[in-house]
Amino acid sequence: MGLEGLAVPTATVFAPDGALDDDGNRRFLSSLSAAGVDHLFVLGSLGEFPLLDESERARLVRVAVDAARGPTDVWVGVGAPSTRQAIRYARDAASAGASALVAVPPYYLHPTAPAIARYYRSIAAEVDLPLLAYNIPSLVGYALSPALVHALGAEGTLRGTKDTSGSLASVRAFLTGRPDGFHVLPGDDALALESMAIGASGAIMGMGNLVPRLCAALVRTIRSGSLDSARPLQQLIDRLVDVSRAGPFPATDKYLANKLWGAPAGYRSPYDPLTADEAAEVDRRLAPLRPDLAPYLGARP
Repeated sequence: MGLEGLAVPTATVFAPDGALDDDGNRRFLSSLSAAGVDHLFVLGSLGEFPLLDESERARLVRVAVDAARGPTDVWVGVGAPSTRQAIRYARDAASAGASALVAVPPYYLHPTAPAIARYYRSIAAEVDLPLLAYNIPSLVGYALSPALVHALGAEGTLRGTKDTSGSLASVRAFLTGRPDGFHVLPGDDALALESMAIGASGAIMGMGNLVPRLCAALVRTIRSGSLDSARPLQQLIDRLVDVSRAGPFPATDKYLANKLWGAPAGYRSPYDPLTADEAAEVDRRLAPLRPDLAPYLGARP
């Protein structure tokens, strides 16, 4: 499969003692695949990638590749503060069967633009897989420049970018002047329709953990050219995004996935389960949406 369509940045399931839950992750990821997700994007922000050590990362990728069915493939987040770390992550992901890699630029410290370019070139030189840059300034601490990303695309280092800036203007900037065959995918659920309408190749949607069939229907409908039919689906997703913001990230998304369709929920400190008060507020906001979401909630995993 290419780099188009719906990618879901998957939550990571932990056991009650905080250990990585292989069986829970396998059931969860298999259910997403069965729901029509094009790409399982493991070890992204919602996947709490900084919490996993290298052996756990490799285990999770192998579980994801084993769980993917039919045309669904697996993308893996490999970004790291150091180039050496990112290269190790990329090699491990490739060995485990990943189909594409997604890398945030080095975070915490802020490297220069030439250093960022060397970082991406070093990753791409080590593995024969498509590499996407991941622009998420709210967590990395700085934004990737469209000019830099396009230059790396033109030379063949990057095949695309995930833009989680929260801005349609930023998505448009990555689309404008991009090299031929370069893929731009928004990472903000609320921008899926507008971004794809102006040329994005698909969407990377965290709400796919909560209602994968709804997100798959949205992306499929947009790609068919039926924007008017897609608008009610986007509006329903926007309402669910508001509910997900009623509590802390990523615990609220895990809680909602479990409440809505029985997805396995497990947590690792310090990103603990919702408190009773937090859960009550999320439930209160979710209640009016349940009838509209019901048609998109399939069998429990």
